[in-house]
Amino acid sequence: MDFANDINKIKELLDKSQDILIVTHERPTADSMGSTLALYLGLTGLGKKVTVACPDAMTVEHSSFVGANKVISQLGKKNFIISLDYVDGSIEKVSYNIEGDKFHLVIEPRSGFEMFNQDKVHYSYAGSGAQAIFTVDTIHLGGLKKLFDEDQELYGTKPIVNIDRHPNNANYGHTNMVDMQASSTAEVVMQLFIGLGIAITQDIATNLLNAVYGATNNFQNANASAFELAAVAMKAGGKRFTAPAAGEEVPVKEAVAPPVVASGIEQAKPTKAPPEWLKPKIFKSSNLS
Repeated sequence: MDFANDINKIKELLDKSQDILIVTHERPTADSMGSTLALYLGLTGLGKKVTVACPDAMTVEHSSFVGANKVISQLGKKNFIISLDYVDGSIEKVSYNIEGDKFHLVIEPRSGFEMFNQDKVHYSYAGSGAQAIFTVDTIHLGGLKKLFDEDQELYGTKPIVNIDRHPNNANYGHTNMVDMQASSTAEVVMQLFIGLGIAITQDIATNLLNAVYGATNNFQNANASAFELAAVAMKAGGKRFTAPAAGEEVPVKEAVAPPVVASGIEQAKPTKAPPEWLKPKIFKSSNLS
């Protein structure tokens, strides 16, 4: 799968976006959570302000992923909205002025229409403040449940990068980086990192490695790119999670943002992935007719 054009679009989006929202679906899996948190670490390393959210609260089984403590299940509502009951053509002009510590919004009615009054004014809050949205391992926006239902305007007005590997993905994003031949969404995230020039740190490698283990049932259902990812991740120091003993509490490993440099690429002990990652892969059956 050749994602060169998609990655160029994502580069342009990141160049003009500082505040990023990453979301994944309800009932998260090892693949969805590992891929999401790897992306969180990667974009944080580029100096972005990143919010990561899942509609369901983090469970013990996913608490070992680096950055699990950063996942929220409710988006804050940042924008204060003033709404007016409106009749088409009834407004002549809208302006504002500031006097001392007072902000005045001035609405001038058009001649012949009824004057506005306080009974026609309504207040609400909405929006997370995100400039761009990355959805991970999510077939359609409905899978985000309350993260989508409670702020649909956000998803309708902000550019969406859709990262997934499922054949039935609805391709709802402005950019759809969907690889139907991948055996895990982590493989698609790895392709994105290579295209953006993001170094694979040990924490990123650990998240991606365990995402692939979960998605492929310990590599029983893996394709070639899953093994390639595992090799790169292990070379970068990625570690396999160990199962806790019965009754043992699992500590949540906090995310530590990698150092940010002017180029936006973390330089400390980077691991380069093979360039073949971005080339289309053709898989042939061994039973040739």
